[in-house]
Amino acid sequence: MIFASGTKTYFLNERVSGESPNREQRVIGHYLKNDSTTMINQLLKGLVDLIYGTGRTRRRFELDHPNEKVLAADASKGIVTTTNQDIQRGLDWVTSQRAVVLLTDQKIICGKWTIPLDTISRAQLFKIHSLFGSGQVLKVQTTDDKNYQFGMQLNPEWTNQQRLPLTLEKGQVKYSAFSVVVRIIAVGYLIYWLYERFIAY
Repeated sequence: MIFASGTKTYFLNERVSGESPNREQRVIGHYLKNDSTTMINQLLKGLVDLIYGTGRTRRRFELDHPNEKVLAADASKGIVTTTNQDIQRGLDWVTSQRAVVLLTDQKIICGKWTIPLDTISRAQLFKIHSLFGSGQVLKVQTTDDKNYQFGMQLNPEWTNQQRLPLTLEKGQVKYSAFSVVVRIIAVGYLIYWLYERFIAY
């Protein structure tokens, strides 16, 4: 299977041309990964899915909806935005809906939200790097001007499916004013605690 990313085209589960014969790399969806990084991402996804009960939620949905096929399932944090805003840390994510997001051949479901696929005008999948491995954010715009963002662990099911057209991009998480203020307060408190603990006396 072939995926295009920017000006590069990658082949799923095939050796990357130009690499040493002893160094095999794999592609998860449109994301080029070596074996060690792939293992870390798989472990993180497995842990988060266990906490959220992703497998159980998927099986229950499949039993209740035998005529609907589940294409992807992930533990996620989801928010609704007023505009198609950039991905950024902020108060929205603090109060985000935490639930399993399911992509079926008919709709996207996440907690209290149901988004029929025929109402989606644009869908983007961003790869995000963090200290705890790679993740992805799905941005969805609907024909009635609603905007959703779903943060989840890296999962090739989203790029392997062919029901929901996705624009694949590499993203960077920005910081909102709220997020910056919170971090400044946290750093200030840490400095004060260190001063009181080790210097003042």
